[in-house]
Amino acid sequence: MNRRIFTTFALACAACALHAQEKPSAAAPEKEKEKPKVLIFQPGEKLPAGVTEPSVAKGDVVQRAVHANPMLDGPALIVSTFFASLKEGKIDEGYATLTKGSKIAEKPEELRQLKAKTREAIDVFGSINGFDFVESRAIGQRLVRATYVSLGKVFPLRWRFYFYKPEDVWRLIDMRVDDKLPGIFDETEEAKPADSALQ
Repeated sequence: MNRRIFTTFALACAACALHAQEKPSAAAPEKEKEKPKVLIFQPGEKLPAGVTEPSVAKGDVVQRAVHANPMLDGPALIVSTFFASLKEGKIDEGYATLTKGSKIAEKPEELRQLKAKTREAIDVFGSINGFDFVESRAIGQRLVRATYVSLGKVFPLRWRFYFYKPEDVWRLIDMRVDDKLPGIFDETEEAKPADSALQ
């Protein structure tokens, strides 16, 4: 009951405040009377009832943070160029673009292993026909984790790229790839029963 009274009181106060704002004072100039009303929604706020977010096209990067989306500033282009190279079978070129300016490029043995594992994954899971953007998570404006799924001919793979922008250029600082479907769907892996027919 008290909640209903408080809600009614709050609505009445809001209506009075709105009415007081609409009523021009005698001293107010004529131009102020004609000013259009403007609603301002702060970034990160919920959208008003009846307003929906724009639809997401395949592979689009959607801003969900309060600040501008750092993904649009370089990592998305780097990753899409990487996958385009993999799709054409140009693994060396793909990694050259992906690791440009990073410490990973300065470690030839690690880079050689990455390329070998990628070739092996393509042999097992099929050639990469494309990719889908899954999500990105930014910590501030200079550290981003971007998750993608490569669309292999046989099976998808989840790729997680970690980018850092110490000055004015984004650099890859870590990368992880896996084929675990529960991980792709953010599910925890369930233990299989001992008598499962799918083992």
